[in-house]
Amino acid sequence: MICRRADSESRLWSRNALNWTGRHPRIATGLLSLPCGSCVIDGEAVVQLPDGRDDFHALRSAAGGRHAILMAFDLLELDGRDLRPLPLDERRAELQRLLAAPVDGIAFVDAMAEQGEALFRHACALGLEGIISKRRDSPYRSGRSPTWLKSKCPGYVRHG
Repeated sequence: MICRRADSESRLWSRNALNWTGRHPRIATGLLSLPCGSCVIDGEAVVQLPDGRDDFHALRSAAGGRHAILMAFDLLELDGRDLRPLPLDERRAELQRLLAAPVDGIAFVDAMAEQGEALFRHACALGLEGIISKRRDSPYRSGRSPTWLKSKCPGYVRHG
């Protein structure tokens, strides 16, 4: 999901360019509380179960969507500055500073450098969908790219 804040307005867009602002008001409101005038954040909307798994059925429902939070993993623009050409590590450092104070509806996703295989096994053991691996020195590219890899757990079953 791409989340854009411009002054006092926020917009949420799905990967298929659907406007999800009304579906996820908690995320939209969280964007407005960030300490900036404008930003564009890349992340994943989730409704988490008590055991940490995502509840995709709840995410699709109107009631569940109101409880969704944004798991933020990349910052593409900040106060009019295009961050996409910067390496991922630099963009994530800016994102972490932006989210230094807790924001209801938005959470910073920690990176687990150099623990990919163990993290993947752990994600699969927890019943999660998988993990995303990105080159730390790569600029942002929308869509599929050779600089990132989605590793899905064998036998993953979507709940809901």
